[in-house]
Amino acid sequence: MKKPYKFLIAALVVIVAGGTIGFFTVNPIANLVASASSATSGPWSVNYAYGSSGANPYVKAWVAENGLFAVTISTYLDAFTDDNGQPIMGGCDYLIQGPAPAARYWNITVYNQDGFLIQNDQNRWSFSSTDITFEPDGSFKIYLSTTPKTGNWLPEGNAKTLNLFLRLHGPGTVYLNAKTLKTAGLPSITKEGCQQ
Repeated sequence: MKKPYKFLIAALVVIVAGGTIGFFTVNPIANLVASASSATSGPWSVNYAYGSSGANPYVKAWVAENGLFAVTISTYLDAFTDDNGQPIMGGCDYLIQGPAPAARYWNITVYNQDGFLIQNDQNRWSFSSTDITFEPDGSFKIYLSTTPKTGNWLPEGNAKTLNLFLRLHGPGTVYLNAKTLKTAGLPSITKEGCQQ
């Protein structure tokens, strides 16, 4: 076999092997590296890799897959469970309440088990600091349920499981590290009952 063909075959083997190794290792490594940047407070978790311009290539790959449109001046928290550690389930009523987060702008959005907005007749998926009705003391209450509620109501639609996303744009410093996050006064998520 002539040398140019040997070189091409060797190059092809290296490319295929490298691509295969990369395909099966990048996602697990990216998840591991990103989890090192995580913190929790009650049912809420945050990954400080979201939107970080100084992130390494693995974190950037993880954010590209899991943190669409993440920006550096924001903090993103998600919750897949209630305050008791139970999954947030469709067909159950929840009360989300707490003091208004210390941020220039914030919103709480509900997603279905596939990570998409929930279809509903009200076309309502979130409440924000500009459209929520506050309590007289400045706190807020959001009702998450299939049946209509008075006040701030997020419809569950036909979703089986749900997750909540709290976005803080221009957040206060209390949200910016794992130590102070515990004292940030994040909203509680309380299950009030389920329909049979």
